[in-house]
Amino acid sequence: MTVTEASRHLQRLSDIQLIEKDADGAFGPTSYGRAAVRLLSGLDFVSDNYDYFLEHEVLGLPDAFVDRIGALSYANLNTDIVRVLAYVNDMFQEAEEYMWVMSYSYSLPSAIPIVEERLEKGVTLRTIVPKDLVQQTRDPKTMLGPWRVLPELDLRLMITDKEAMCSLPSLDGKPDYTSYIGKDQRFHSWCKDLYLYYWEQAEPM
Repeated sequence: MTVTEASRHLQRLSDIQLIEKDADGAFGPTSYGRAAVRLLSGLDFVSDNYDYFLEHEVLGLPDAFVDRIGALSYANLNTDIVRVLAYVNDMFQEAEEYMWVMSYSYSLPSAIPIVEERLEKGVTLRTIVPKDLVQQTRDPKTMLGPWRVLPELDLRLMITDKEAMCSLPSLDGKPDYTSYIGKDQRFHSWCKDLYLYYWEQAEPM
């Protein structure tokens, strides 16, 4: 932009105290400006992924996690269902401490041998499922580790001590394996905290 345009924008930002001039004449953010930028990260993330959020619902999550939705910007969106399902197996294979599963469907029989092997190595497992899925799943081979039940469930979380995967609810109500996957601590913490929230809400079987 031109010098005139830049000057005009700087003046506008100064007028609303988002920026200020230091002793050397250089502009920088005020404490209010830094806070505003920090809080805009969630909106930036939603804006950058508007195609995804036109087809997925986020406002059904607890408010505290909607406010932190920008944490998903530190993960990668994978839309290939085959790769997503294969990646779950890889996640479990690399787990050294725990494997946490929350899902509205049971579609990973290939993971059972991996999970059994990790359990023998001392890795722990916990699972959250919707009530109707429990009524369909009676094979003891599929019910490893402690299970908890929610009346309804429309999102998926797969978390290990190393990485996390999150699939938000689709607007059409159909199972959607499009997932955010990542190892970044900010994304991992968001997923882990969300899982623990639902774990406390769920009823032990």
